[in-house]
Amino acid sequence: MPRSPQARALAVLATAVALASPGPVLIVLTVLLAALVAVQLLGVRPRLNVRSDRVLAGEDVPRSREHLVYVACEVAKVALLVATGVVVLGS
Repeated sequence: MPRSPQARALAVLATAVALASPGPVLIVLTVLLAALVAVQLLGVRPRLNVRSDRVLAGEDVPRSREHLVYVACEVAKVALLVATGVVVLGS
């Protein structure tokens, strides 16, 4: 089972979609959500963790744009989840 709450929630959503005989739009939305979570968990979070470890160690580090990337991913994820809900409720 995935470790992060986001990955767990996505696994539940993907399982529900797979069991519901989804249409192509729902499949695309689910794949996009999975890709977005993977980008966050494998690409953005590790960099943020390294930076926060350096900051907590007292190091003076330059400003980072990774936080903005993470927030953009969160906003995109909310939009995709809303779109998924609309598709599910509309069918």
